[in-house]
Amino acid sequence: MASNLSTIGFVFENEDAFRAAMLACANGIGLRAPCPNGSYGIWKSRTGAEVWFHLSQSHDGNTEIYGLTPYFEGNSDAKVRITAAISQDGDNDFEGAFHAWVNPNDADSGSYPIVFEAVDFATQAGVEWPAVRVVRLVAFAKDVQAFESEATYATHQNANSGDTKFRMASKSLIATGLFAAAMSSENPDSREPPSADALLSGVVIEHRMLTNEATGRDFAWLLLETLDINLEVIADPEIVNGAIVDGGVVEVTATLFGRFID
Repeated sequence: MASNLSTIGFVFENEDAFRAAMLACANGIGLRAPCPNGSYGIWKSRTGAEVWFHLSQSHDGNTEIYGLTPYFEGNSDAKVRITAAISQDGDNDFEGAFHAWVNPNDADSGSYPIVFEAVDFATQAGVEWPAVRVVRLVAFAKDVQAFESEATYATHQNANSGDTKFRMASKSLIATGLFAAAMSSENPDSREPPSADALLSGVVIEHRMLTNEATGRDFAWLLLETLDINLEVIADPEIVNGAIVDGGVVEVTATLFGRFID
């Protein structure tokens, strides 16, 4: 099963291997982004893959790692209206997500809502929402189904639609984490907070395989034209079903990540 780390080419046989690899990356930190509780230390791959370490000073003055978040630095920027910050159970002070509207309008909404995990969440401490911002988004795939053309995708949709007359468009994005949260409990006060999970489809503008130089392991990169935005998707090759081709369509279940660039 793919993980967020295997999505950028990090795969480990055991916990000791994970620890050794991450400490090696931490020793190669090139940039830091300060935040109220310490800083993010950013390891960067030549591919665009990144690991954001959560760093703080211990009582004896040493720098300690409190957690980490994988990311991919691409070019799929989106203007969004951030409406609220979201914290999940178990998040540390460096972690969190945001609810946002893609392609915001003058009515405090937009084309559709999303939730994304913000790798630089703590740098936004004290910011008042709502606000229109520019975010660099990327989808970390959990499953990819590839089709050679829009016609092939439509045929697949029709064959699997059952009794319904509806099917997914070839360019769509549904924030499934919002629906799951709404359905998690009949009592609104005990509902789970929304997650950054999404179901999306898009036409492949371009794609290629990238190699994480720290591990020698490949991962897939795709640029998709989806609903109202172009979005980059990265994927562990193990979870790609079918052949990805430029001009074809992919259907992806993913977690959305982002960072603020304005």
